[in-house]
Amino acid sequence: MSLKKTMHKSNSGNSIRKRAKELDCLYAFSSLVVKNNITVNEILQGTIDLIPPSSRYPEITSARIILEDQIYKTKNFKESIWKQTSDIVVYGKSRGTFEVCYKESFLNEEKELINVIAERLGRIIERKKTEEALRESEKRFRDLVENSLTGIFILQDSEIVYNNPEQKRHFSRLSRSFKLMDFKGIHPDDVEMVKQNYQKIVSGEVRTLDISFRFYPLGKSDNKLDRKWVCCRISLIEYLGKEAILFNMMDVTRSKEMERLLKIKDKMTSLGRVTAGIAHEIRNPLSGINIYLNTLEKIYDKTDSPEKVKTIIEQLKSASNKIESVIKRVMDFSKPSEPRLLLSEINHPVEEAINLSSATFQKSDIKIEKTLSKNLPQFYFDPHFIEQAILNLMTNAAEAMKNMDGNKKIIIQTYIEDNRIFISVADSGPGVPSSLKDRIFDPFFTTKNDSSGIGLSICHRIITDHGGSLGVFDSKWGGAEFKIELPLERRKKQR
Repeated sequence: MSLKKTMHKSNSGNSIRKRAKELDCLYAFSSLVVKNNITVNEILQGTIDLIPPSSRYPEITSARIILEDQIYKTKNFKESIWKQTSDIVVYGKSRGTFEVCYKESFLNEEKELINVIAERLGRIIERKKTEEALRESEKRFRDLVENSLTGIFILQDSEIVYNNPEQKRHFSRLSRSFKLMDFKGIHPDDVEMVKQNYQKIVSGEVRTLDISFRFYPLGKSDNKLDRKWVCCRISLIEYLGKEAILFNMMDVTRSKEMERLLKIKDKMTSLGRVTAGIAHEIRNPLSGINIYLNTLEKIYDKTDSPEKVKTIIEQLKSASNKIESVIKRVMDFSKPSEPRLLLSEINHPVEEAINLSSATFQKSDIKIEKTLSKNLPQFYFDPHFIEQAILNLMTNAAEAMKNMDGNKKIIIQTYIEDNRIFISVADSGPGVPSSLKDRIFDPFFTTKNDSSGIGLSICHRIITDHGGSLGVFDSKWGGAEFKIELPLERRKKQR
């Protein structure tokens, strides 16, 4: 074999071995970058460590990557005048360099491999940065949604595909196959309105609309104290490539209640001004009537036959006293005094109210039953006002059962729940029609001919002045149940 052929064969063998090393390097590089959860730092350091073994002369080869302010290098790296360099380009700009150094002079045969790896590193860094930015964006979005005070859920193909914690607090936990129109908790008066608006979204007539409605959370009874108001924005969106319906819900129960109380307060203020004027105009001539009646009574006491006249006078006095009583109640209503808060236990005024009324109720064959929780915590309230409210509610219950036959009873209960004190006054009477439940606390509203319509309004004002609430419900004894809810104030409020 000639020398020329021998050299050609040797060069071919070296070329094959060189190409094999390059392919091994590229394969190892590809295997490195596809590992799950591998970071950019790990990829860069792993790439550097692959270079010396892939070189034709590994014992004299070292490598370094400089990327922005970070440096990655082999353990044996040392600066050299014999080196090859390739730029690492990310998003069209040079962000770093890929250097391979040798301890002595070398051939430029490995330049192509260095360029290929540098170019691929640039693309990988781009992809990793994009993935990291996407993860950070998703995390920011999820943190915002998961901690939002707005309840959010997405309905797609009649299934809930997402709901955040605030939404679960609103409705409690909903089944995945939840259907809004099958939800039994929507207030009966709002069902038709919700259906009509929901259909507008489903049909595509509108893409976004806002509605407000009342509902009862899952597992709660048809109880005014459990009822919530929600302001809901419903929107058609695209979610994971398919059409879906997005619900944004905000609990506005407190705002609605405050709005209702403000309306009542405005009504009371207006009525108070009117009634104060009426009371003033009536009271002056009424005082004169009483003076004349007393004088007339004294004159006729000296006659021989005063009986008939005295009877008339007594009737006039009785009528006058009734007018005076009504005026006093109207004046009390128009200028309510502030509660005098004392640290006390709620059962004390309840017991006082029961003791004061028990004898009267016995004459009417009304039985009083009481279940008062023991060891209730003391808190700040006005015992006199609370006693007055309980007496009014008991009197109202007795009046409702006045013309009834059979079992007549009033049931009084006290208990604590969710750091709030509850007082229940229930009866076995005819109850309150649903159509009147939202009106019976309005000033001067009454269904009785001989009532001023102030009693329940005064009760309502007393309880709201304590920061509580008063509602009417159907009792399990067939009549009405008035439920008082009071906050457990541990400290005396400054008024």
